[in-house]
Amino acid sequence: MNKTAQKYFDMAYEYHMAALSLYNSLFNTSYLYNPTAFNLRHAVELLLKGLIIKETQKIKKISAQKITIGRCKLNQSHSLLSLWKHFKTLYPINEENTTKLEKALQKLNKKDFGSDRYRYPYKKNGQSIPVSPITFDTLEKAPDLEKGIPYIIETPSKSKIITIGAILLLDLKNLFEEIEILFNISEQT
Repeated sequence: MNKTAQKYFDMAYEYHMAALSLYNSLFNTSYLYNPTAFNLRHAVELLLKGLIIKETQKIKKISAQKITIGRCKLNQSHSLLSLWKHFKTLYPINEENTTKLEKALQKLNKKDFGSDRYRYPYKKNGQSIPVSPITFDTLEKAPDLEKGIPYIIETPSKSKIITIGAILLLDLKNLFEEIEILFNISEQT
């Protein structure tokens, strides 16, 4: 196993586990959404970079520092979609099994192209980044169905209605499911 690629895989696993721990705490501490999203997004980025290093070094013996994605060095590229597209040029992907993964990456890439949305309140150009916390209805009364079907999150002992951020949670849940494809590829290659 390539040592540099393995370091990326190991770090991706650590960020993934941190994201899982935070995600499991969202029910009681909804303000953990942004750190959860950051850790999960970073896990995906590290996995993709590790896969690119591993596959590139199979083809040609160059150091990881010299690998480029377009005009950027690998360590300066943060676009998940660019990393994914580059990886697909190196490794034969079964498109049928990765359609949902690609859609999840496209959505996340659109929302957080430069890997700063979940880390900083402002972009480099000074534009404000909207911070979107999850909000639960804590009144413990039946939801108003005139507003639509509510999104409910449950634990073994409680359930809460999400009043703000249901789509954000669904995006996270989908990404957690799809990242498993990348972990499986890292074990196969």
